[in-house]
Amino acid sequence: MLSKIECVQAIKKWETVRCEYLKVEKLINPTFAFNFSQKNCDWLNKNNDNSMFHTYIGVHDGKLILIVVPLDKNGKEIDLPNYLTSTLSPLKNDIILEEVDVTTTIKKTTLSKNLEVTKYSEENLLPIYNEPIIPERASLYDIEKWKNECLDWFYCECNDFKGKRIFRSFTVPFTNIAINDEKHDKVKAMFGFKNSSIYKRQIPVLIFVRIESHSSNAEIICSDSISTESETNTKDYSQPCPPYCRNSLNFKIFN
Repeated sequence: MLSKIECVQAIKKWETVRCEYLKVEKLINPTFAFNFSQKNCDWLNKNNDNSMFHTYIGVHDGKLILIVVPLDKNGKEIDLPNYLTSTLSPLKNDIILEEVDVTTTIKKTTLSKNLEVTKYSEENLLPIYNEPIIPERASLYDIEKWKNECLDWFYCECNDFKGKRIFRSFTVPFTNIAINDEKHDKVKAMFGFKNSSIYKRQIPVLIFVRIESHSSNAEIICSDSISTESETNTKDYSQPCPPYCRNSLNFKIFN
């Protein structure tokens, strides 16, 4: 947790350094992630009254941090004396993501009126999901693209656009940091790249993963509007601002 004043200072620091590649390079390790404990998730559950929440990027004690800001029922940021923060840090263990596809086999046997088996066929149906999901392999591809390409992306953004297009904040579906079962006890937020059909370029997103500490088994956390397409509009994920700043008037506390 950091005080509101410390959060303001951290956000202003990121605002000044995000236009200089050499400074950004020292803050961004492509393989690092943000970590949230069960206690952190409980704090957000207690303070957030919306289906979304905001996060800001900041720099504190020479490290990149993620600042979590709850929203009220009207989507406005809640003014608090202290805010939950997480520092970009290395993964301590491997993460095992499991994706299960369940298929249905329909077997049809035709019995004639003379009681003879005249026809037999099998049909395999593709998985049918009651709720939309992100395939694990698609999200892993997005995370791997970040690892391999983010420093080149920052170099281009800093040199060609003076850092103006680099994210300052994210709007995140509330489910992305909720732990609703007994198995998982922590959450990690990792950067990824999604191809935007609107902006015709790669857009950074935050991908949240629930993890079991004792086994390292994990699952991608999805919002209810997630598309199953690998290349999709980033509105289905955590939306970065910029470029998605249409609702920027709701970013009140630190703007």
